[in-house]
Amino acid sequence: MATMRNRFATRMLNLHRLVKSNLVAGLLRRRGHRPLDAPPPRIRVLIDGNEATVVDVDRLLLKPSSPSSATALFPPFFLLAVEAGGFVRGLVLLALYPALRLLTAEGARLKAMAMVCFLGLRRGEAARAGRAVLPRYFFREAADVEALMEAAASARKEVITVVAAASRLFPTVMVETFLKEYVGFDAVVGREVSFAGVMDDDDGDDMERFRDVVNKTPRNGAGPRPLIFHDGRLAFTPTPAAVLAMYVYLPLAVVLSVLRIAIFTLLPRGVSGAAAALAGVRLRVAGAPRPPAAGDAAGGRLYACNHRTLLDAVAVSGALGRPVSSVTYSLGRLSELLSPIPLLPLAREREEDRRRMASLLSHGDVVVCPEGTTCREPYLLRFSPLFAELADEVNPVAVRAAAGMFYGTSTSPSAKCFDSVFFLMNPSPEYGVHFLEPVATAGAGAGSSIEVANRVQRVIAGALGYEATTLTRKAKYLLLAGNEGGVATNRSKKK
Repeated sequence: MATMRNRFATRMLNLHRLVKSNLVAGLLRRRGHRPLDAPPPRIRVLIDGNEATVVDVDRLLLKPSSPSSATALFPPFFLLAVEAGGFVRGLVLLALYPALRLLTAEGARLKAMAMVCFLGLRRGEAARAGRAVLPRYFFREAADVEALMEAAASARKEVITVVAAASRLFPTVMVETFLKEYVGFDAVVGREVSFAGVMDDDDGDDMERFRDVVNKTPRNGAGPRPLIFHDGRLAFTPTPAAVLAMYVYLPLAVVLSVLRIAIFTLLPRGVSGAAAALAGVRLRVAGAPRPPAAGDAAGGRLYACNHRTLLDAVAVSGALGRPVSSVTYSLGRLSELLSPIPLLPLAREREEDRRRMASLLSHGDVVVCPEGTTCREPYLLRFSPLFAELADEVNPVAVRAAAGMFYGTSTSPSAKCFDSVFFLMNPSPEYGVHFLEPVATAGAGAGSSIEVANRVQRVIAGALGYEATTLTRKAKYLLLAGNEGGVATNRSKKK
C-alpha cells in the first residue's frame, strides 16, 4: 500500500511539473498581442521548491500595437550596435532596415538584427551597453514604465520568492539591468545570443533556462532605484528616419566641430565669441559676474560650477569675458591639447592638490567643478570640500549644456578623449551660464569646508531646479564602466 501511495504521489508531482513547464514555456514564446490597457500576463509557478511569478514584459517595453515590428525594435538594437560596435555597425543595421520590414516572420527578423548587432561582439561590450545606455532609452521610450513597476510591486506583495520578467523579443543582456535595477524584478529571462551573432530558438529550452535562473537568483530586497547615471553618445531617440538624418549630417558635423575648435583655440579672445556664434554655438548668460580682483597681489576669484561637459570652464570664461584657468582630476591628452584655457592636472593627494590650486589662484581666476565628474540628469553629485579652503569666498555658477544629437561626455577610456569633439558636432550646441551670489568660506557662521561645499551645492541645485545628492565620481564609474574613472596621461605614467 505504501508503495502504491508513493507511485501515485510521484505521478502527481510529475504531472504538476509538466503543467507548469507548459504554462511557462507558452508564456515565454506567446505570439498574441493584448491591448495596451490590459494588465501584463503573469503566472505563478513552483520550481524545485522555489515559488516565483513570471511577468511578460514585451508589450510594456515597446509602444506600437505590434511590438515585434521592425520599426519598434530598431531603436534599441541600433543603440546597442552603435554604442557597443561603432557607427559603421549601426550603418549596416540601417542599410538592412528596408529588408527587415519586408520580412514577415518575426523570428527571422529578430535573428537578422541580432546577427548584425552581436556578430564578433564580446559579451562585455554588449553588457556595458545594456548596463549604461539602454536603461535610459527604455525609461524614456517604453510604452508604460509605471505599469512595469506596478507589475513587479504587486507580485512582490504576495509571499513569493522570485519575481521574474520574461521577454521573447530581447536578448537578456539588453534588458536585464533596466528590469532588475530600475524596475524591480528579481530575475530576467530573455533570448540568448552567441559570439557569432546567432540567437537561440524560441523553444522548450526556455523552461530549463528559466528554472536555472530562478534557482540561482536571490530576491531583490532593494527595489527599483532612480536613473541618475547613463552613458552613450546619442542624445536622441534613434528611429530609422532620425538615424538616416544623422548619417547624412555626420560629415558636416565633423567639419563644424573642427571649425569650432579652431575658432576657440586659434582666434583672439576678442573675436572668438562672435565667430563661435556665427558657427552656431550659443552662450546665454544670466546674473552679474564679479569684476576682476583689484590689485596684482589680490590674486584671482574662485568660481565653483556644476559639471556638465569638459567645456564648462570655457563657457564660464566666455561669459566673464576674460581668461580663466581650471583644474581636472583626469583628462585625455587630446582634450588637454584642444583646450583653449590652461588646465592643471591634480594628483589626487589632498595637500599637493591644495598647493597646486592655491598657486593657480594666486595668478588669476580659477574655475573648479567640485563634483569631479559629469552628470546628465537633473542631479548634483557630492561637492568635494577642498575648493572651500582656498579663498575667503566662492562664486557659485550654475551651468546648463544642451546637446540635441550627441552627448559630450563618456566613461569609455577610448572615447573619452573625443568628448569635446562630439559636443561641438551638434547642430547648435548651447551653454547657459548663471552667476549666483558669492558664498563666504571664512568668518562667523561660515562653518567647516564640508558645510561650505554642501551650501554651494544646494545654492546651485536650487538655481537649476536639480536635486543635490551624496553620490560621488567613484559611484558613477563603478556603475557605468566598472572602474574608478582614471584616465592615464603621460604625466601620470611618469610618476
